[in-house]
Amino acid sequence: MPLLLHTVRQNRWLKDEARPWLENGDVPADALSDLRTSQNELSVWEVAADRSNLERIVRALVITRQDIAHTGFVLFESEWLGAIGIAVSADRPGKTPDEGANAWHRDLIDLSGNKLVALTKTILERGDSGTVLKKRLYELVEAGIREKQLPEKFRSMIK
Repeated sequence: MPLLLHTVRQNRWLKDEARPWLENGDVPADALSDLRTSQNELSVWEVAADRSNLERIVRALVITRQDIAHTGFVLFESEWLGAIGIAVSADRPGKTPDEGANAWHRDLIDLSGNKLVALTKTILERGDSGTVLKKRLYELVEAGIREKQLPEKFRSMIK
């Protein structure tokens, strides 16, 4: 089963057991707020098992922003979604300037508050997280332009 990726603010997803104010089984609200839904859907990206497309996906998402900055992400197994009752749709490609990466876009659909909390809890307990640093993102944008995966106009983002 593939991995799914969603960008987050990394510091909200550190596995910190020392949260005495949380009740057993609860999740920190800051982590939950990173899973921004729209029309009860959450945009995620399918990452290859060997993670070979992970940096390309993060790069595609970063260039849709105004500035390049360190970018955190969470990864989780798509197979975990069934136990939570979350369905995945691949009907809509991504909307990034990297046409090749857009095919990896997925939506988690028909989300409720309870499902979103359960997803957050599952990611915190069993998922993985990481960060692509700003310097590496500059290198990735440069490579994307060179390899014709990105339009030349994105060269202005490289400082």
